[in-house]
Amino acid sequence: MSKEKNNISIVIHGRGGQGAVTACEIIAEAAFLSGNFVDVHAYPSFGAERRGAPIQAYAKLSRKDKIWDRSQITNPDIIIVFDQTVLNPQIASSIKKNGIVIINSEKEPEYFVDKYNLSEVKLFVADISSYSLEKDFTIDGAPVVNTPILGLLAKALPDLSLENLIKIITQRMDKELADLNIDLMKQGYNLAKTQ
Repeated sequence: MSKEKNNISIVIHGRGGQGAVTACEIIAEAAFLSGNFVDVHAYPSFGAERRGAPIQAYAKLSRKDKIWDRSQITNPDIIIVFDQTVLNPQIASSIKKNGIVIINSEKEPEYFVDKYNLSEVKLFVADISSYSLEKDFTIDGAPVVNTPILGLLAKALPDLSLENLIKIITQRMDKELADLNIDLMKQGYNLAKTQ
């Protein structure tokens, strides 16, 4: 993705209770903190609100202009998939050419390239769920993936920077929880497999 791109649109696909809305808010705050973006927005989209139901959350980042449009994003620059079971051909084909796709999965990037024809995007994959379970970072037995997967986004979109994400997490959470989130986010950054 070109550094000169004025507007960047991000869609997170996950399930209710996974923290997609919180992740979008952290993305927007970190983007604004970076000084690379003059306006940012983060907002959710979901039907009947219940844990486990498929949901989407959106972030819009602008380098130069005020963002007036609050509509759903249909063709994002970046897709982040918290739960690979929500990924389908429609979602995969919505990404812009030369976009970025980030997936929480134990599978290799080639699997997604072949299954969803993702040869014209930059793909980042890491098994965030297993790592969160290993560190006992769970809510009601389900792995927490929302902040750890942001490490992959920091690797994919350097303008955001891992340092800014860390600052926002430190501001939002108590020290013990922030330290765990930051450790897992750094691991996500380091574990990313690319295609």
